[in-house]
Amino acid sequence: MRSAEGAYLVDGPVLLAEALASGASVRCVYVEPDAARPAVGDVVDAATAAGVRVREVVPGALAKVLDLGTPQSVVAVVDQQPAECADVVATAAAERRPVLALVEVADPGNVGTLVRTAEAAGCVGVVLVGSCADLFNPKTVRATAGAVFRVPVAPAADLEQLRAAAARHDVRLVGTVGDAGAPPECVALDAAAVIVVGSEAHGLSAGSVAACDELVTIPMHGSVESLNAAVAGSVVAFEAARQRRSPGAAAETSDRSGGATTSVGHNDDPVIAGDTTPGRPAPEHGRPPR
Repeated sequence: MRSAEGAYLVDGPVLLAEALASGASVRCVYVEPDAARPAVGDVVDAATAAGVRVREVVPGALAKVLDLGTPQSVVAVVDQQPAECADVVATAAAERRPVLALVEVADPGNVGTLVRTAEAAGCVGVVLVGSCADLFNPKTVRATAGAVFRVPVAPAADLEQLRAAAARHDVRLVGTVGDAGAPPECVALDAAAVIVVGSEAHGLSAGSVAACDELVTIPMHGSVESLNAAVAGSVVAFEAARQRRSPGAAAETSDRSGGATTSVGHNDDPVIAGDTTPGRPAPEHGRPPR
């Protein structure tokens, strides 16, 4: 329905205020008569002043159309503004900043958080590769905390489509892997790059890893066996931001831990270091041996 209508739902006064401030195209606002004031009243007044149609609905009506555990009493219908994969990569090349690419990331919270991270870390945009969670799912929209209105997010059918777009602009693909990658601070991320994050359950497939130009592995201490996909992508994105603030900060690629990196990641089925069992792909990132 969202795709057919070219629109999506924005829940609550805070996100609606973000949409209005960002210049998003708001079609209509629906508000329940018992909506809490003054927050809801203020944003409804702002929507009215902006020429947005406001309609009152019966109490409980909004909960029926929102797939959220705690729906709020004001909802807006906003036009989708999808970007093009090729345009996002071209902007990265022109501005010498990274793109976050999510491959089969299925959890709406992780997708939304990484869109928020992209804005906070100065990425030019996000590419959703394959069967990622729907950007316009109410849970995803809420997790972006308003970044969905400001960050270009483009779909890509597969990683090959993204790779082809990157190759046209000489932009590298940097894949996050559980083993054999360089620590993030040892990879040059201070210019255009596509930071590729794999699925929560399996990380990047062997084919996706092969499509990347460089690999990065996040060292970790202690007994932690995995990191959330959104955390993994955020660590690398903010390392890229750090390097842009300090040109030349990336050291010569080497393992600073002094030895092999243990293979672990944001995988629900952690991989034991050195385990090459077929069907158990390495998750996203690693840690030093205990």
